[in-house]
Amino acid sequence: MFAQALTWLRNLTSRLRRGRKWSKRTLVVGPQQPVDGDSVACTKALVQHLRKQGLEAFTLPTITMYSQIAWILQSEDFHDAVLQFTGGKFVTGDLQGAYDALLAQWRPDEIIVVDGQSNRIGFDTRGVKVYTIDHHVKPDVRQDDENGFIQPAPAAGCLLIERFRIYEPILVVSILTDTFWLRHHEPSRAARALAELTRHGLSDELFEDYQRKLRTRKDPHILDALKAADVRESDNEEAVFVVLDTDNPEIHRGVMGELGYFYRHIAVVRKDGYVSLTTVDPHVDLRDLVAKFDKYGSAGGHKDAAAISFKNINDGHIAELSTAYFAFIGEHVCNERGVNG
Repeated sequence: MFAQALTWLRNLTSRLRRGRKWSKRTLVVGPQQPVDGDSVACTKALVQHLRKQGLEAFTLPTITMYSQIAWILQSEDFHDAVLQFTGGKFVTGDLQGAYDALLAQWRPDEIIVVDGQSNRIGFDTRGVKVYTIDHHVKPDVRQDDENGFIQPAPAAGCLLIERFRIYEPILVVSILTDTFWLRHHEPSRAARALAELTRHGLSDELFEDYQRKLRTRKDPHILDALKAADVRESDNEEAVFVVLDTDNPEIHRGVMGELGYFYRHIAVVRKDGYVSLTTVDPHVDLRDLVAKFDKYGSAGGHKDAAAISFKNINDGHIAELSTAYFAFIGEHVCNERGVNG
């Protein structure tokens, strides 16, 4: 057993020393949704890192963009061929069209997907090889080979720092936003990643500047959305299930933030079928719940923050999820009380 562990450690050390050989031309993208601080900051960091190596790297516009992180991407991060497809905040309603226009003028040797699986990028790659860097881990998808590096981590940005030795300061945004300012997802490990960034040039001034930019004014329509929503509570008022009458991702995120002041367990269903779930209970593993709904689209995430994306959501799906959600939370709360006496 000791010999096997030693061999594994030596192989790991060897891989870390070798690093990764990046392609001459690379397209870096995040998942189609959610578009968040982790995926956008990692995209920016990897594009910057590759260009510093003398390589060509670009990204694509996203299908949506939160005002909180809209400042991260700039026009120089995009090839001229795709700019015609972007509107404000570098978003597009035709992701496939933007990609195909890019291929007509600049064909990447490789596409790197950060913070999500390759089947969630929202466009046909037209045969271009895909490499995945992701921290959303299921028992059967851990990977470290020529097709991807998929391992548990507080944020995808931590993988860029730990595994690929990328120390772009913008990765602060990845770590802070995906750990909810070091409140979730292995905060001590996340703090070590932040320390690495400070050792490689991240100044207090730049750190503070990024945090100021992340603190944007909340949309007052968040309260309107809550008033119009179908809100269901557990008997003990610790869990809530909310069905929104909007598909606005920023409103959705704002609702989640507001509910966090009042509930320990939260599930919010967006009109387009995207569902966010969070919990502050260490005994609850939301991955076990959302896995049951993967058959309707896609599902995954972390132990305390997960998501489901229904392809064609209907009232039956919502009723099934609501029933399963309250039963799941109730079962774990009862088990916790039984263990603790």
